[in-house]
Amino acid sequence: MGIREMEARAREDLLGERNSGPQRWLRWRAPVWVRLIVVVVAAAGVVAGARWTAETYRETAAYRQAADCRAEAGSCVGLEEARVIDKAKVEGCTGSGSSRNCTSRYRLRTDEGRRIEWLDVSSETYDAAFRGSRAELQTWQGAVVGITVRGHTQTFPPPSENSMWLGTAAVWLLLGLALWAGLSGLPGSLVQPASVGWALLTLPLVFLVDNALFGAGVGKWLITAALAVGVVGGTVGAQRHERSKQRRQASATAAE
Repeated sequence: MGIREMEARAREDLLGERNSGPQRWLRWRAPVWVRLIVVVVAAAGVVAGARWTAETYRETAAYRQAADCRAEAGSCVGLEEARVIDKAKVEGCTGSGSSRNCTSRYRLRTDEGRRIEWLDVSSETYDAAFRGSRAELQTWQGAVVGITVRGHTQTFPPPSENSMWLGTAAVWLLLGLALWAGLSGLPGSLVQPASVGWALLTLPLVFLVDNALFGAGVGKWLITAALAVGVVGGTVGAQRHERSKQRRQASATAAE
């Protein structure tokens, strides 16, 4: 076998490797009917998620406008007497050696007579509380939305606000899925910088919606803007790097 024939065989083998296994799967395009089903299901999810988000927004707005039950009756934030019967600090670590990263979770166990439950609190609230300390719980629709222990007060978002955040994230991600199915349908495009950037934009988008609906201070707006700019900038940079890499690979293949 001559040198030219060996080079031709090597090129064929290389092309065969690129078009087999994971590479071949990433270049596979879903059939039109599959993509259509994905678009319809994702669109239905977007509509349902938008309705859910609107409903939880109304519930959250009602909570934020509710008065203290001691001031007026009706839709109000209740106050219940309780005691701290236990406290716990839970540490979780990842990595090892110099890259070991540990985070702490602070919890208080309260008893208000009708129920006993654990609450995740800040380190300041944890330090202020002792076993047997008197606590005042703020409740909304059966959920604890605030606690006061030895003069230290901490509030929690109501369940409806957490649901609103989840609904906003779901609408954004389902919209991205619908766009993917309608425009591409390639599994490989789901791991491209644009798709990853779309997913990472979920967090600043949730902050943006919350800020716009309920208002926010300058600091929170700056954090939201910094997150959005960071994600967009990182996505653009990753896309440029990917294009440059593809051009180098194309040049190398042409040179062979």
